[in-house]
Amino acid sequence: MSSSTWFPSFKRPNVALSNGDDHPLLPTNGSASHGEYDDEDLEIENEMRNFASNEQNGGRGRGLRRYWPIALVFAVIAVLFLASRRSSGPRGRPRRDRPAFDYWDISTAKVDALFARQSSTLEQARSRYSLRNNRPPPPMYDKWFEFAREHSCLIDEYEQISRDFEPFYQLAKDDPTFFKRMVDKATPVIQKDGRGLKTAAFSGNKFALTDDKSTLYNNEWPRTFERFQSFMPNMSVILNGRDEPRSAFNYRQPDMRAKALNASDETPFQHSPSPTASFFKDELQCLVPMRPNGFTGLANDASAFMLYASSTEFTTDLSPIMSMTKISPCFSDILVPSEFYYTDSWWSPKYGYPNNITWDDKQEKLYWRGMTSGGRVYGDNYHAFPRLRLIEIARKHHDLMDVKLSGFHWDLCGDKCDGNKIIHDYDIAKVSSPREEGYKYKYVFDVDGNSFSGRYLGLLKSGSLVFKSTVFAEYFNDWLVPFEHYIPILPDLSDLVEKLEWAVEHDDEAHAIQQAGQALIERVLTDKQNDCYFSAVMLEWARLYNMAEEGQGKVHPPGPVDIELATD
Repeated sequence: MSSSTWFPSFKRPNVALSNGDDHPLLPTNGSASHGEYDDEDLEIENEMRNFASNEQNGGRGRGLRRYWPIALVFAVIAVLFLASRRSSGPRGRPRRDRPAFDYWDISTAKVDALFARQSSTLEQARSRYSLRNNRPPPPMYDKWFEFAREHSCLIDEYEQISRDFEPFYQLAKDDPTFFKRMVDKATPVIQKDGRGLKTAAFSGNKFALTDDKSTLYNNEWPRTFERFQSFMPNMSVILNGRDEPRSAFNYRQPDMRAKALNASDETPFQHSPSPTASFFKDELQCLVPMRPNGFTGLANDASAFMLYASSTEFTTDLSPIMSMTKISPCFSDILVPSEFYYTDSWWSPKYGYPNNITWDDKQEKLYWRGMTSGGRVYGDNYHAFPRLRLIEIARKHHDLMDVKLSGFHWDLCGDKCDGNKIIHDYDIAKVSSPREEGYKYKYVFDVDGNSFSGRYLGLLKSGSLVFKSTVFAEYFNDWLVPFEHYIPILPDLSDLVEKLEWAVEHDDEAHAIQQAGQALIERVLTDKQNDCYFSAVMLEWARLYNMAEEGQGKVHPPGPVDIELATD
């Protein structure tokens, strides 16, 4: 079978060219329900048992109520006025005399090339795995390969999984029982107190939750795992039911290998510093760089999570746990897809209809709506929270931005917090906006809340260019390339205005980035790809977990025989 025969089908996105589309350019009214509104932060609200109430949006727009000759005169004047305004364009950009250049075929060709370079045979996939990881593939890899091919998944692009498991494989050379020992250490703590974690197991090719504690995803994980349980080895697993990372262990620091083997945390998943700023910076030496290159300051004081995390209960051991995000290398959680990124999940942000506004018809402004979630307010620390900093920047650049806070998070307002003052100072009103409202704008912003933002992939599909600011890593970070698929913004947002002005001045290039991001997301980051990633993680977990019981001992680098005879 040639590699091209299993390429996922791909269709050009439908974009309305006139008001004759099946939907109006914007919804005119409607009440809020799950999946319609972009600013309810439902994952946080549910966890804190304080869901945002539904809001009504009033009607918009009125028809002409004058005689048509008068209307015609005004229309002519308006057209002439807009034409004169557009002749120079915003900030001096020359008027566009042609439609936006279509980069869609170029973007599609790049995705074709990505799939074309994947292994086309099991032998090839095994050899590439062994070369990259210095060991043969895990048991049941042949079944995973068949599953991945059947579901049009990537085969070889899993460097993040390799990075996440590498510390555990290194420790297995010293102690093959380490991985299982750490799982067994955490299991009774979780089964007794929960703490936002969940124990589960695969046994006899069936998946089951193994404790009665509640998490946000108790109904979601069984649905996900039953799709690939048929080739899962027997194992016990630990899943993180919170959006925040939990394993606060920096294995990149000196002399951490011995510390990991000794596992000195006597109260795993019970560390709840309040606030978290000094815990991360001073105690753990978790120093997050502001910039990826060159001289840099710290992003610790620009992250609400780092300053005063809304949810804590960490372990300081290198403890195996599957989480939706982490801050690398300060945390050692094993990354897996979030249920926010499964279209069949209740948590997936839903759009009522696809983008129906062409690029040239969108406003050249940055759009964002959201609540004040991010961290606990203590004194005036909120001034550093990125969502509130965004509002302060927008006040000085209202010609470039349409951003608003749509609700105040009272559950995150504790000691030394004057919520009413914040509401007044930042003009916060509980006004929901449909997600489709973002279609009007060329640029949309994605920023951390209490943890990662579950809106990100949906925004990349929206037809608008995404500006992304985060300190968190997710499983797809290797696939989404900054400046190729989105515009990265520093955690303190200090470069936001400069990069936004660049997008306005370089419209074709901005549109090319938008189309490249949309092409990759719609074709690569599918529900099936999520399943392939999750199941690949599970196979690595199973090999490490079963080492002690099966007497596999140390993991040796593969030789030619190992590659040829690797047990699946």
